[in-house]
Amino acid sequence: MKTFYLTGSIVFTVLILIIAFENIGAQCSYVNILFYEVPFGPTFLFLLIAIIGIITGAMYHAFLTRLFAGSDEEENETF
Repeated sequence: MKTFYLTGSIVFTVLILIIAFENIGAQCSYVNILFYEVPFGPTFLFLLIAIIGIITGAMYHAFLTRLFAGSDEEENETF
């Protein structure tokens, strides 16, 4: 699962960067999403980036939680 969370978070981070940097010089009338022009305003772009950012943050959180969590064998060990 660590690999899934790490890969997913990297993919979503790259997607956010593509959408953000592709629309730096965009006019307010049309927004580019993965090189496709959609007739929505900038509000749609902000909401889309926010939703993708939430998913990306959840993936990073799950990855770090799994990474730093101890294994079940360590927790059940008695001395």
